Amino acid sequence: MQTKTMQVSVSGKTMTCQIMEKDYGDLIVFDVFSDGNYLFTLTQQGDVLFNEGDMTQQKTIMDPRQLNELIDMIKEKIDTDQD
Repeated sequence: MQTKTMQVSVSGKTMTCQIMEKDYGDLIVFDVFSDGNYLFTLTQQGDVLFNEGDMTQQKTIMDPRQLNELIDMIKEKIDTDQD
């Protein structure tokens, strides 16, 4: 599986995100991180998942409006890469 790095602009702020692809046999997911913080997981079908174990270790949580914007951007990137 692969890891990709991408720059995205969310609410006027540029962020660097790492997208780590994981294959669980019947399910491929993409874990998304920024500055070493886990943000969310996307399935190949575009469903958003959250890994509570990874989230509880974080000290800062992203603003939900920015998170929604970021999720849409990452979904679009993943969809484009798979075409």
